[in-house]
Amino acid sequence: MLKKLPLFVRHTFYHDLKAGMLFGIFGGAFLPFIAIVGRKIGATEFQIALLISAPYVANAFSIFWTEDIFGKGRVWYAVWSNVIGRAVLIAMLFVYSPFNYTIIIFLYMLVTAIAFPSYASVMKTNYPEKERGRLMGYIRIGTACLWIVSSMASGWILEKGTDNYRYIFPFAAIFGILSAIEFGNIKVRREGKKKEGFAAFSHITAPLKNMPFRTFLITYSIFEFGLLLSLPLYPLIQVDRAHIPNLAAGVFGTIFSGTWLIGFFFWGRFIDKHPLSSLLSLLFLVSATIPFIYLLTYNLWFLSIAQGILGFISSAIELIGYVVITRMASPKETPRYMALHILLGGFRGATAPFLGPMILNGIGVKTAFGTSMAFMVSALILVNRYRSVSLFK
Repeated sequence: MLKKLPLFVRHTFYHDLKAGMLFGIFGGAFLPFIAIVGRKIGATEFQIALLISAPYVANAFSIFWTEDIFGKGRVWYAVWSNVIGRAVLIAMLFVYSPFNYTIIIFLYMLVTAIAFPSYASVMKTNYPEKERGRLMGYIRIGTACLWIVSSMASGWILEKGTDNYRYIFPFAAIFGILSAIEFGNIKVRREGKKKEGFAAFSHITAPLKNMPFRTFLITYSIFEFGLLLSLPLYPLIQVDRAHIPNLAAGVFGTIFSGTWLIGFFFWGRFIDKHPLSSLLSLLFLVSATIPFIYLLTYNLWFLSIAQGILGFISSAIELIGYVVITRMASPKETPRYMALHILLGGFRGATAPFLGPMILNGIGVKTAFGTSMAFMVSALILVNRYRSVSLFK
């Protein structure tokens, strides 16, 4: 397939793949362990919720970066925000308290969020419409392969001592920085570098006039609110009630990575061949099984199945925003569409992860997981209603 694509597409894919594989080493050694390590070093339920919500809250600030305000071109923002943000994690060498741990991770999330609108713009410009989902899926497959190895190795090292995160995370950050630098080798086709002002509020909200996009935002927001409500509960249950060892956390990371990898094979092709309504229906249905498992049991074997499902749907969640938005928006509008999508995610992330522990402590864990399921099922019903009026064809 690649040989039939234009040279600039192959050039983009080559450097995107190398950057993705380096990110796999970084992500596998760091991201699966954020909440587990935080809880084990004494993070409160509020701090765990903050760690879960951090990427979503931080991503909301990406709305300030929808325009090329420095006139450097889109790749520049994707590179330097990730270089600086990931370099912040080197400070973990000197972090011992859960408070400082939470602050460092939030700073990392805040700075790296700058890259998202620009990354979406590069994907829109450099990958052809009919092949975008598949090409981005192949990149994530390369990422997932390295992620699996990295997460297993990190879990094994953390099993020897949870405090080893102070060395693992900074070491992983080096590969994250190299990944960003490699992405900088991508050249955007026919890009005019010109300083622009910050986007006006009316420009940012303009995508809401697009009815299919507005419908997507409504249904997806209901679904993701339910998902985020339960996300902080998983590490709390795993540590406090299932008493998961660090090595098992590494195995969970590997299971997540493996199904994440399978997910990219599946979703990359599914997205290119099916309407949005079918994609969302399947995503919402599969996702609802995760809180359902936690409703039934805390057995580690069953929780590992839930972790596998979480990895499978995470690949869809990672692809869906980029692919759907690049279908609906023009190259100029793509960063604004992405920023609005991420901004709403910030609002969801600032509320839902804190609501889950509150329900758990106030009413009970089963009510918390039941509420999460109710949101997901409601989104499933709603998207099928919209399917009948052909909004998502």
